[in-house]
Amino acid sequence: MSGREPARQPGLSGTGERLADSPLPRFVVAVGTDHHPFDRLIVWINDWLAQHPDQIGAFFVQSGAASVAPASASVKFLDADGLGRVLDEADVMICHGGPGSIADAWQRGQVPIVIPRLRLLGEVVDDHQVDFCRKLAGHGRVRLAEDAAAFSALVGEAIADRAGFRLSGPAAEPNRAVEDAVARFEALVNDLISGPRRRLPPILRARRSRRAIHAGDGLSAVAGDPTGQVPPDSPLDSVSRTSAV
Repeated sequence: MSGREPARQPGLSGTGERLADSPLPRFVVAVGTDHHPFDRLIVWINDWLAQHPDQIGAFFVQSGAASVAPASASVKFLDADGLGRVLDEADVMICHGGPGSIADAWQRGQVPIVIPRLRLLGEVVDDHQVDFCRKLAGHGRVRLAEDAAAFSALVGEAIADRAGFRLSGPAAEPNRAVEDAVARFEALVNDLISGPRRRLPPILRARRSRRAIHAGDGLSAVAGDPTGQVPPDSPLDSVSRTSAV
């Protein structure tokens, strides 16, 4: 992730002084680089830590544009090397529903706890993360939390037994088609939301809705197909890979 301010790395205090023998955290939270604030997730984390103050040292939060300050060690943005370092040492990743963030967890054998951003709360421009994450949760590729109670339960489960947050069995085998499909889906979403936001004529809006539905079906087919084949007529098959988080 690219930063708009110098990153405070794990093992650093709020004043920038290194803490002696400070271990890397068990939980790494990543909200990506979206300019929309994701205050809701930070509030959920702070509320959970208020009830479990002994666990504050186990969390490190990349908070992005959030206006709420995390109760644990945190930084707004990390460069790619810094993010990779904390993820390599983390036991459990908590992230928004960005495909890049989810793929980062998979690369490390993790099933992340995922909280999709919501358009209604101004966290993202549309609700593509909701449908995307529900599909992945149905295939056991993410642990989905859509409310504070589910989030709290998943964090408690992860502390008690990390086994449910590690890829295992067939899901743990490298599946290039799944990862490629995720990256292509991300590129498709980025392409749709990066252009000028203007209202399309009704017939074009209907066509775009159908394309989005087909894209979701294509991803579902890839995630559920043990052969890992991308349908050749899927919109995912025509979109190039991107490295955005």
